Amino acid sequence: MMKKIIILIMCLFPAIIFAQSASDYFHAAANHYVNANKKNAETIIREAIQKFPDDQKLKDLASKVEELPDPESEQNQQNQDKQDQQDQQDDQQSQDQKNEEQQQISPEDAQRLLDALSQDEKELLEKLQQKERAGRRPNIERNW
Repeated sequence: MMKKIIILIMCLFPAIIFAQSASDYFHAAANHYVNANKKNAETIIREAIQKFPDDQKLKDLASKVEELPDPESEQNQQNQDKQDQQDQQDDQQSQDQKNEEQQQISPEDAQRLLDALSQDEKELLEKLQQKERAGRRPNIERNW
């Protein structure tokens, strides 16, 4: 008889050691809730409520966990924000490149501009020389 009791205790001992109370489930789920790990918190809460359907603390925590944002939708939003930011940067780079291309002058256009400036300079010099000649007094010999 004593052997049977000892064997029975030995068989139940692991179940007693590894059994979790409602409080253990609550603390595990609450830890995931605090760390915003909704998926793990929901899994633990679901298991706990199956074992302890009347525990009010578990039910309250379950409602709070449901209020957490979905990690997938949050991740999708972050990905969308990153994509929008990348698109903005690409648009800015494209605009900068277009502006740079517009500011560049072809060699033919550059040569034409240089020729025009050179021609304008020549004309200006000629006008100045004409004014100098017109403004000079004729050399008059003076005999005093």
